[in-house]
Amino acid sequence: MEEEPPQPDNPARDHTAAQHKRARADSETSTSVESIHSTRTLQSEDLEFVQENDRIYANQTYFIPCDQTEQDRLTIQHQVYVYALKGKLTTTKITPSTRRILDLGTGPGNWAVAIAQQYPHAEVVGIDMAVWDLETTEGETGSGRVTWEIDDLDVWGVEPDIDELTSRLEHYDPFRDPAARHLTDSSSRFKGKEPQTQSHSSSVTELSFDPYILKPEAQPGWHFSQPFDFIHARCLSGAFAHWEDVYAEIYKNLMPGGWVEIAAYELVLPEMENSTSEPDEFPFQSLRRLYRAMMTASFKSGRPLGTFYMHPTYLEDAGFKDVRTTYVNVPVGTWPEDEEQKKIGKMFLVVFMESLEPFCLRLLTKYGDAERIWTAEEVREVVEKAKNEILEWDARIEGVRRKEGWCANFKWVVGRKSKNA
Repeated sequence: MEEEPPQPDNPARDHTAAQHKRARADSETSTSVESIHSTRTLQSEDLEFVQENDRIYANQTYFIPCDQTEQDRLTIQHQVYVYALKGKLTTTKITPSTRRILDLGTGPGNWAVAIAQQYPHAEVVGIDMAVWDLETTEGETGSGRVTWEIDDLDVWGVEPDIDELTSRLEHYDPFRDPAARHLTDSSSRFKGKEPQTQSHSSSVTELSFDPYILKPEAQPGWHFSQPFDFIHARCLSGAFAHWEDVYAEIYKNLMPGGWVEIAAYELVLPEMENSTSEPDEFPFQSLRRLYRAMMTASFKSGRPLGTFYMHPTYLEDAGFKDVRTTYVNVPVGTWPEDEEQKKIGKMFLVVFMESLEPFCLRLLTKYGDAERIWTAEEVREVVEKAKNEILEWDARIEGVRRKEGWCANFKWVVGRKSKNA
């Protein structure tokens, strides 16, 4: 990137990990759980907090923790995304007609607060399955017109039999193609089932119709009471098993002419493309081991990691038009000569290293790799070795390869719902 990126808002601020969860705050700009009406929001007594391996999780299934340590990492990560877009929050165009904006998986709400501040005419809804410390977010970045909602939007879960999905690992090299859609080509919860409408010659049994039931069986869905003009989602890898159904719900909950934007990043390590043929020469032995184990565990969980769900065909199959992808390379580490690029590279290096434990801990201690279930101590030991490998590489490469170096591929894919839909 040639242009000078914006200055982050003190992203490296130190925090102490919270020992408990704090409820979302009532204020003029945030709405309590009890006062939310726009969706089937969970009540506070329904929320489940799981303390596991000294981390706090929102439930028994989602692999990322939701404690203060993770909130700190996500705050820095948000600043990296802002840097990558040179101060912009989205690759879509927000207009005066954009009245309602939804942030899926909002987490601590950094993006939701920022977009509400930038576009005060719009109502912004941030939804997440966990209770985060929103007082800290709003205190550090300011407040905006945001409604905070609590709900788990993974209404489909995973199939009980995931052997077919796991077997695809035998033909998949996660080091080469993390964005391959073919890994989960049949991930729709309802794909392959008989359609609801049959020919007139079909029997009552074939129609699955029970005359004694007055209401049809409710289908899984999000059931928002009002549609949105813009739906945003960032870093939701591993959040859903059935992405076809997720995009169908996003499409259904958009106004005609509305836009969706999905953002994430993928990271291919230096010389990783040659790692399968000459593993002994690979500079990140522990990191490579950790990465492969993490990917295997995610497949075993039924919710594979990777950016395959951002493949444009997912949006096109759901009915979206004008699908396009924006790519930005973000440096990893302090190798760039440009001082601003060096700054963002250092920030992302912190984000990357601090993501290793939260990404791996629950997956490997619950599902394990192809050989066994890991212990928390083993995960943390390998994580520390991987961090040392990264720091050693960064120290060695700085000043050597000044023109090109290790980069993360940040990307945003957007699509528009037809105005005639």
